[in-house]
Amino acid sequence: MSDDQVQRLADIEEIGRLKARYCRCIDTKDWDGYGALVTDDFHAVTDSGVHDGRDAVVSYLSNALGNAVTVHHVHQPEVTFTAPDRAEVIWAMEDYVEIPLGETSFVLRGYGHYHEDYVRTADGWRMQRTELKRLRVDTEGGAPSAAE
Repeated sequence: MSDDQVQRLADIEEIGRLKARYCRCIDTKDWDGYGALVTDDFHAVTDSGVHDGRDAVVSYLSNALGNAVTVHHVHQPEVTFTAPDRAEVIWAMEDYVEIPLGETSFVLRGYGHYHEDYVRTADGWRMQRTELKRLRVDTEGGAPSAAE
């Protein structure tokens, strides 16, 4: 195996560990840890729209999911290196989101794919862009209003 192949395998492993931490940080509400995994110019396309910049994304997620119970699972990464320090990755995903609404809850179970861009920085690989493309969503309870 060549040095380049070994480096690519090491890069894939580091990207996988980064995504695992990303999911854990969301599920445990570690917003500082989450912010450390993405670039300053992070771009996120979510169910609720487009969010630009690390601080804006962290603020949005901490407000939207701060009181929610979440479980994120990702697997089967399809990694394509577009340059020595850049990669595009598609992750199969499943998530569970339970948002308390007083005495009831809104529950969402989603299935689909994350489409993401990663860049190697001086601090290692970081996520630069994420877009969630759902294939299926199952819900229980009434959807929360903007005021909740």
